[in-house]
Amino acid sequence: MNILLCSVGRRVKLVEYFKAACNERNGKIIAIDCDSTAAALYFADEYEIVPRIDHPEYISIVKHLCRQYEISAILSLIDPELSLLATHKEEFELEGVTVVVSNPDVIETSFDKYLTYEFLKANNLPFVPTYTDYNQVINEVQNNNLEFPLIAKPRHGSASIGITKVHNMKELEVLKEESQKIVIQPFLKGEEYGVDCYVDIISKETISIFLKKKLRMRGGETDKSVSIVDPALRTLIEQLLKALGPIGPVDVDCFMTNNGYVISEINPRFGGGYLHAYEAGQNFVKYIIKNICGNKNIPNENVYKEGTILVKYDSFIIM
Repeated sequence: MNILLCSVGRRVKLVEYFKAACNERNGKIIAIDCDSTAAALYFADEYEIVPRIDHPEYISIVKHLCRQYEISAILSLIDPELSLLATHKEEFELEGVTVVVSNPDVIETSFDKYLTYEFLKANNLPFVPTYTDYNQVINEVQNNNLEFPLIAKPRHGSASIGITKVHNMKELEVLKEESQKIVIQPFLKGEEYGVDCYVDIISKETISIFLKKKLRMRGGETDKSVSIVDPALRTLIEQLLKALGPIGPVDVDCFMTNNGYVISEINPRFGGGYLHAYEAGQNFVKYIIKNICGNKNIPNENVYKEGTILVKYDSFIIM
């Protein structure tokens, strides 16, 4: 069994997890990226440099690589590529390649922050108030329903790129022309939590939920975290997954506010803080491989130790 990991970037440890699991079954991990200096490429069994995902021939090139390396399954580690793979999912599956990605509607809802807000609101799930209408934001501020500081984010952004803190009306005015490309939200001051989930590709059951409190963030990823056990948060995530219907690995961000938990973001892929879940015994990699082999996973009772702390650190390679 050979698996193709797309847009691997600097996700070295995740590539190593997949490589170890595939090698146990006499399979290989093939990694691809458009950047020849993407560190994770060099920890796979094989690697290829490919064009950017917006290149017109990108899908054709990936299909060729699937044939060349006899790929059984493919998945991406970045948000923008999820939509692309979801759109071409049936084409890959006709060639015998399982695409580990949720349906296009799930990807669209998750990637668009305003659609995420509308989805949560429609399903009676706790949400962060989200605005795209500049005039509506002004009215909410004037009516004391919103107060500074506010947060402005790209509507389709990821990895905390382009996030701006807005302190006053003058700074808000600057964003007026960009109002259709961004969302504006209140600045949440509560503690932030991350949840790593796995939804079985075959049974669509939730197999695993790992909860952690974020202690430090860097570049939009969890840099330090502590594992927690919280039945209320677990129940909320179960409700979310049932309503949304994703498959495979899912990363959810939440905040604890004065009114309880609110869901801030949904990422239907491996999150940057997944390493903590893996080391705590939540092996999504083996779940994926078992699903690829046509077998269902048994729901994990989520027995993991509370209070373990993940601390990331830097390393390097010389090329």
